Amino acid sequence: MIQREPHFTHFALAELHPFAAQFPLQDVKGKKGIRITYRHFVQDQPTERRLVILVNGRAENLLKWTELAYDFYQQGYDVLVFDHRGQGYSQRLLKDHDKGYIDEFRFYADDIALLLEKITSLYHYQSQHILAHSLGALISTYYLANYDHQVKSAVFSAPFYGIPLQHSLRDELIINLMMLFGQGSRYVFGKGKYKPADLDKNDLSCCRTRMKWMNRINRRHPHIHLGGPTFRWVHLCFNAIKKLPTILPRIEIPVLILQSEREKIVDNQNLQKLTDLLPQGQLVQIEHSKHEILFERDPIRDLALAKIQQFFTENNAK
Repeated sequence: MIQREPHFTHFALAELHPFAAQFPLQDVKGKKGIRITYRHFVQDQPTERRLVILVNGRAENLLKWTELAYDFYQQGYDVLVFDHRGQGYSQRLLKDHDKGYIDEFRFYADDIALLLEKITSLYHYQSQHILAHSLGALISTYYLANYDHQVKSAVFSAPFYGIPLQHSLRDELIINLMMLFGQGSRYVFGKGKYKPADLDKNDLSCCRTRMKWMNRINRRHPHIHLGGPTFRWVHLCFNAIKKLPTILPRIEIPVLILQSEREKIVDNQNLQKLTDLLPQGQLVQIEHSKHEILFERDPIRDLALAKIQQFFTENNAK
């Protein structure tokens, strides 16, 4: 059992910060020339070179994902972590950098393809695996379905396969009308500029210390945080989710989906049906977890990581 939670800030400053500092931030040109920032954690002369590709969620950044990179690096993997276009260290698409905006949804997957093309030209990997969360899982779904790749297995944590709408027909109509009237760059109603997570009342994680660290990152690096989503972002993601029944059957590799028991950020109503469309898909519920399974309290997170590492190990030799 990993005991980090009680003293997480000390662990982050003493271990994670110097670990990340060994590997510089780098850039690659994504689709349409947009700058995509990444960090590549590379093992020193491993007997077998294996890669874990971490694909984060909406409004996240690669600094937050350093703990996961650290864990897989300790397991002998090289680790690639990056920020999607429009968030984190990567290039923003609007003058107002707080707005969660995307030009085209398919460009998310195009960026992954271009980044992996660069990484795999520098290093030969015996195996590659994807670990993706929320929006990152939706993006990775499209990447794995539409691109030639060498990924052997994928784990999707709390995948963004459904939008929780109180009045789906009305809300979809409003989104379409706002797009029709050219208001795609406006925040969706009720959302706005970045706000730190409430440590006591949030639907992300039960782990106060990890949430506190996330707030600290965003406070100390204000240029990488992100506010609420715009109408265009929601519209394009909504369309991508609608097409999942035709996309998922095209993913031939083993996929493990982790569902959080206390989920309120994404809609899991159709998650089992969607998992069943995967040729080699399996769904596992993580008990007591909120949306951010990978940033939960130590016992919950440890259980999830053990399942992920076992899944990757089983698929390394295939």
